[in-house]
Amino acid sequence: MTVSIDPRMISVRDVERAGGHRRELARASTRGTLHRLRPGVYVATDTWRTLDEAEKYLAVCRAASTTVGARPVLSHWSAAVVHGIPILGSWPTDIHRLMERTSGGRSRPGTVAHPTRLDTAEIVEVNGLLVTTVARTTADLAACASFGSAVASADYVLHRKRKRHLTREHMLNAIEVACVTRGRRRAHAILEFATDLADSPAESVSRVSMHLAGLVMPELQSEFFDADGFIGATDFHWPGVRLVGEVDGRQKYLKPEYLEGRSPGEVVYLEKLREDRLRNIDLSVRRWDWQRANSPTRLAALLRPAGVPLRRGA
Repeated sequence: MTVSIDPRMISVRDVERAGGHRRELARASTRGTLHRLRPGVYVATDTWRTLDEAEKYLAVCRAASTTVGARPVLSHWSAAVVHGIPILGSWPTDIHRLMERTSGGRSRPGTVAHPTRLDTAEIVEVNGLLVTTVARTTADLAACASFGSAVASADYVLHRKRKRHLTREHMLNAIEVACVTRGRRRAHAILEFATDLADSPAESVSRVSMHLAGLVMPELQSEFFDADGFIGATDFHWPGVRLVGEVDGRQKYLKPEYLEGRSPGEVVYLEKLREDRLRNIDLSVRRWDWQRANSPTRLAALLRPAGVPLRRGA
């Protein structure tokens, strides 16, 4: 995931420096030609409409960083969007920032303050914005985001091909350095559950649903071969019941980076050939989409009849 669009922002300060008046911006906003990001900061409405949800939230975070006296230290979801860390569901509308615990800083409309000791906070600068590090950001999300979203974020950061050289231990250490108390046990549990083998948020959500449904957890990215050579690595594999599982999101068949120059029809055809080869080596195959992945009940209804047992004690 890459969030790189930085729309040209128009601020009251810049307009007044050029000899204009803030009323001009207010009128343009009323007419609909400008969209207000934060008090005193605008962007062209036509530009705003071209942005996706992550890009819009990033623009709001950047606007917030230009309208306060001292640059804020963005954290949690605000830091996540700057780092390009995905979440599940909608991005928030509020800005999340760290505040010195002893300063008495409080949340206010549009801004959520997270009291901490700034001298121990892990802070970096990314494209002119002060943010918590990737490790600290992921740890903070693990402490307060939904289970599924926190796992998806942690899986993304840990992914073996991401080349961030971050480990679960880095994130656990970030919890200790930050002296996180609220959500500490939950954060530890989520980070222990996270893996570097999930190739997509849909795989992460599937694992969460399997866990919540009490199913025996599968092996991830198992590689299979037949007489013709390498078949592929499957999303999920339950060796005890000779079953593999694959979750297919829409992006696999629609986004250029997944199509790799092929048409959606070609991708579907190649997937069918791959599935036939798996069945020919005596493996059962079950496939599901995002809606089923996100429902423990519906996913269990697919996998239990296929032989996946419940965990002992579940």
